[in-house]
Amino acid sequence: MTNRRARREADMASRRDGRVISREELHELAWSVSAKRAGLLLGVSGKIFARICSALEIPRPPLGHWGKREPRPPPPALPPPSAGVKDGWKPGDPTEHGNHSRWVPQPQGPLTFADFQDSRRLHELVKPAAKALRRAEPGPDGYYLKPGIRRGLVDMACSKDGLEKCLRFTSDLFKRLESPENGHWVAIAPATRGFVRTRIDTAEVGAGRRKGVFPPWSPLRPTFVSVFGVPIGLAVVETSRPTRMRYVGGGRYVADSGRAEDHVPPTWVETRNVPTGLLKLVAYSPYYDVPWQRQWMETPGKLFSLSLDAIVRGLVAGAHELFLELEKAGIRSG
Repeated sequence: MTNRRARREADMASRRDGRVISREELHELAWSVSAKRAGLLLGVSGKIFARICSALEIPRPPLGHWGKREPRPPPPALPPPSAGVKDGWKPGDPTEHGNHSRWVPQPQGPLTFADFQDSRRLHELVKPAAKALRRAEPGPDGYYLKPGIRRGLVDMACSKDGLEKCLRFTSDLFKRLESPENGHWVAIAPATRGFVRTRIDTAEVGAGRRKGVFPPWSPLRPTFVSVFGVPIGLAVVETSRPTRMRYVGGGRYVADSGRAEDHVPPTWVETRNVPTGLLKLVAYSPYYDVPWQRQWMETPGKLFSLSLDAIVRGLVAGAHELFLELEKAGIRSG
């Protein structure tokens, strides 16, 4: 081992105290030692080091590079980072480049006009959900959509009639959270974090003992936002309301008018939870045994998107509350 390499490794090992390591230094490290060795120097696994390089757009040696005899091919130049890519990494970084997994399924078949519109107006994390939910059919309750896949989808539940509204609001919320003036990071939790999703029903806020239905599906991994390094789980659902519905045959229910004679028997009335067209945002603690939750609900006649600034302020305040709860539980956030 050369003196230069020894000095580099000693410097990297000394930075476990949280000092930033630049892209240039990580690039040089990636082409000096194996990913496993580089991870040990940074206090992470080789797999996490590879993810850090991918997130920071740092080229790494191809498979079999370290098995070749010297002299090995020279490393490629470090390309300039794309917009939004950080210029360095440090242990415990709130954005946690090495731990985020933004898996996005590839579109199937030719692009449609809806795909073109989505590419211009929807947040990147919302696009896969838009494609999956537009193809989905209602679940057992007869209203809420149940997509055929769970992996890589953001946490949202709605009816077919409320789908476009739900997609727009969720996308607008994520964009506002990640805007330059706020700078919070939204992601789908990777398996390495071990986050849990709380049970969320569709009841309106203030419904008391009346509970809404539980959506017929939930995503494989929770959706969360990192607010100053504190992760907060996020879920958007269309609320439901107990409504008297009359069965009119063929598996169909309609709002009861009180006139049974208007329908061909057999017919009956029962109370069912029917989607209201109004949205509810649920923010919760993604840590097991650390209870914390806040909710915001859309009101009739007022677009939920007009409340985005108030929601962001509420999430910031909630991050301080959750941070204190995590400290009491002895959990280090971020």
